[in-house]
Amino acid sequence: MLHTAAEHTVDTILAEHRTPLGADLQMYRNHVLRVLTLSDALWNRLRTAQRTTRQRPSTDGDFLIAATFHDLGIWTEGTFDYLQPSIQLATDFIRGGTECNDRELVASMIAQHHKVRTAAEPANPIELLRRADAIDVSLGFVRHGIPPRTYRDCARTYPSLGFHRKLLKLTVRRSLGHPASPLPMLRW
Repeated sequence: MLHTAAEHTVDTILAEHRTPLGADLQMYRNHVLRVLTLSDALWNRLRTAQRTTRQRPSTDGDFLIAATFHDLGIWTEGTFDYLQPSIQLATDFIRGGTECNDRELVASMIAQHHKVRTAAEPANPIELLRRADAIDVSLGFVRHGIPPRTYRDCARTYPSLGFHRKLLKLTVRRSLGHPASPLPMLRW
């Protein structure tokens, strides 16, 4: 699946947020690693079709930062309206001295990862993250060309540990408290 360096980067970043993640640390970590694995699978399909020369997502520092922080605001701010808090966490992390080639790209990747429509051309990191997250959140029902076995293997390597159940509970809770805005993270 992923290179140990990618897992190490994710673990290093998430260690700084161990307290707000609490018992959900491993669950969220696995979601991030599934998204990275699926991003690599999408990238590999494009590379094979000779449509991209971009770096593999799991080896790209900016992509790793965006993927690791993309949903983290759920836990750090205790909200389902988490895009801005997640962007702020990533921005603060980058300002802390982490090497980042494109801060705006990292922010855009997080801001648009729940965009309903296509966010960019398929090889663009924004679109790769959006599609990979959609595949994982849908438990592989949305595939964006990825074979079902790829998702099953990914989920076997990095099990959900209740992540999808947590999303369902958060959706129901948000819907009851904010019926006019049940999914504030969606963008058109």
